[in-house]
Amino acid sequence: MNSYILSDMTWPEIESAFKDVKIAIIPVGAQEQHGHHIAEGCDSYRAGEFSKLLTERNYPSVALAPTINYGVSPHHMNFPGTISLKPETLIALLDDIVTSLSQHGIEKFLVINGHGGNTSTLNVAAEKIARDKNVSIAVSKYVDAASDVIQENITSEHFGHACEREVSESLYLYPSIVRKDKLQAAEYNDSFALNVRKRKYIKLVHQFDDVTKNGNLGDGRKGSYELGEKIINQALENLTGFIKEFIEE
Repeated sequence: MNSYILSDMTWPEIESAFKDVKIAIIPVGAQEQHGHHIAEGCDSYRAGEFSKLLTERNYPSVALAPTINYGVSPHHMNFPGTISLKPETLIALLDDIVTSLSQHGIEKFLVINGHGGNTSTLNVAAEKIARDKNVSIAVSKYVDAASDVIQENITSEHFGHACEREVSESLYLYPSIVRKDKLQAAEYNDSFALNVRKRKYIKLVHQFDDVTKNGNLGDGRKGSYELGEKIINQALENLTGFIKEFIEE
């Protein structure tokens, strides 16, 4: 065994592993539309698979909790199939998971987020739970740990959802969810919401179909396995560096 994946282990195996484990990783994804070319579980699959790789890199100091497969996605509800949690539901769910693991001796947690719509909720959850439960919690939207690679390789003005970045990550992490024969560029609406996206200093609450007709941003046709590999490897390297510091804190 070169990684501790809790859902694949028995309780005696977990009891033994927890003698070495310092941090529990909790992946969080979403169930929401990803245009015509990526399956709706994209954010959960990516968060889970990335977290497995991160767990392997940091054996035996890290254990992987099961993925939270739902997220905060009300802005995608006009597209069929999207399933969304209320922010307070996600906060309560994360609270229960941390509470359970802390009773087994884990005092540090790293939440790996695969969905931008979860960011605000997870930040609030981490602040609340860390202080209520007297544990240490860090949150990362893991692609932010690969910003250099993304800036160097993606030229679309708008990206971040079913775009060339997510297509590339999916081709590397979980290729079966990509419909290669249906890759397409975004079909944007000429809308107020799209124009507001260009302004980094404001957040507008809106529905995603106000921005794009087909449900994606950027140009999925530009995605590649090679770009996905670059993004994931940089994110793994940077987050591994953080984990070592977090353990020594």
